[in-house]
Amino acid sequence: MAKLSTGFERIHIQIEEQAHATAAFQQRNSELSHQVNDLQDQLQAERANTQEIINLERAEREQREGKLKEERSERERLLEAERTSRLKFEKKHDGKVCRIQQTDGNPTGVYKQD
Repeated sequence: MAKLSTGFERIHIQIEEQAHATAAFQQRNSELSHQVNDLQDQLQAERANTQEIINLERAEREQREGKLKEERSERERLLEAERTSRLKFEKKHDGKVCRIQQTDGNPTGVYKQD
């Protein structure tokens, strides 16, 4: 019966080793599951943070684009006002220039106004 006892002990030892290995495996699996959950939470937080940054940058860009559009419109308005003013000025002074040229060569460049 010594052999039965030794065979039984070996089986018992193998079962205990398997039980310890299973427990260690389950413990490691549990630790890894917690790590995965923590990493998923971190990733979700980073995505939310990144999305917030993207939204802020988009809003800032849209604000700058709006300001640029307003500045372009103002510049165009000023250019048009300058063109109109220049045309009026040239129209007003074209007649005077013609009168200067019609004078008898006034050397001072002073012209007579009507």
